Amino acid sequence: MMQRETNLSKTQFKGSRCRICTGCGRCVNGSGIHIVTSREKGLDDEKKPIYSPRGERLVTADIGTTTIALQLYDESGTVAADYAVVNPQTAFGADVLSRIAAAQETAARERMRWSVVDQIRKALEGFEAFLRPKERMRMVLAGNTTMVYLLMGYDPSELGRAPFLARHLEIVETDIETAHQRVPCTVFPGLSAFVGGDIAAGMYACGMTEKEEITLLVDLGTNGEMVLGNRHRRIACATAAGPAFEGGVNRGVWGADMVHLLACLKREGIVDETGLLAEPYFEEGILIGDVRVSQEAIRAIQLAKAAVGAGIRILMKEYGIGGCGEIDRVILAGGFGYHLDPSDAEEIGLLPPDLAGKARAGGNTALAGALRLGRELLAKDGEETPAVEARLGIRGTEMINLAAHPDFEKLYVQHMNLVS
Repeated sequence: MMQRETNLSKTQFKGSRCRICTGCGRCVNGSGIHIVTSREKGLDDEKKPIYSPRGERLVTADIGTTTIALQLYDESGTVAADYAVVNPQTAFGADVLSRIAAAQETAARERMRWSVVDQIRKALEGFEAFLRPKERMRMVLAGNTTMVYLLMGYDPSELGRAPFLARHLEIVETDIETAHQRVPCTVFPGLSAFVGGDIAAGMYACGMTEKEEITLLVDLGTNGEMVLGNRHRRIACATAAGPAFEGGVNRGVWGADMVHLLACLKREGIVDETGLLAEPYFEEGILIGDVRVSQEAIRAIQLAKAAVGAGIRILMKEYGIGGCGEIDRVILAGGFGYHLDPSDAEEIGLLPPDLAGKARAGGNTALAGALRLGRELLAKDGEETPAVEARLGIRGTEMINLAAHPDFEKLYVQHMNLVS
């Protein structure tokens, strides 16, 4: 059957994202347009100078399930050097549950631990070329709870079985030794088994523990974490988004790009509100540039966005918010949120219209939170752990288990269709 002519037929769209996306802003999108960096877009306290009485240089680190990213800063608060690599633990599984299962073997757990330590060490030794004589580094690190467990050598088995309790959620002071120096490192505390220090760092970067305005922080990856609230009260949850937002269905075409393509298909009438591709595309999908959008890829986005939509509605209900108008701002974190066009998110129902208009890209908020805390620690020449804990102000954030919530299944089904 002949395929009909569409406005997408001549689109030169390419799956152009790096395999590693940290929201650096140095890649181009499918049309070749440069995307400004998150530092140019700016969270609240970026671009401030970094002062250290002892002349230490700040390093921030984000240990993610998929990506390891580190940045070295100069005194002006500008990134002097950065390092990003695929997390070598992916050899043990793409998601945290796979790695928790693999870590039941002590030898495997040790290999996972040292594979990440070696990457951090490699980055730090590369950064040493940017230091002045006798300068030393000081690091602040954020990661999800499983990544921190594996980094510190804790047994993560409790994270993978009900009731999913985490005994190690405290701030950790450790160090990484290079060939030339021992680099002290502060590890962000976690909030629960599934809402970790990377989200705590994002909350700190956004000022959620200090501001009156109600913020919705959304960090979408293999696991979708969300926090709603302000300095008076905060509620958090996590939902399994699967591989849809990280290129796991159409390889090389990352989540924000897939959302964009799906939004275009819906505007063209090639996919309907139920997510069904029109004939003659149902069997083999539709080719847009060099990317083939399949029915399978569309379904994966629908499943992920249904979980996110249900999570947002449950957070609002539990917080006592009657409508989206009561939320003051939406921060989209991580590489997905960095590249996501809010109008595309609105088109497919990933974000309600009243929230899409308030959405802004936060870049890598885990690194931004580590930068903020690191700047403060260096200026004070260090603080005792209880003082740091109090400074962060994240304790008391409430956790919701979405899977156990009585409204989740109903809301999940309601958010499956591609409507707001």
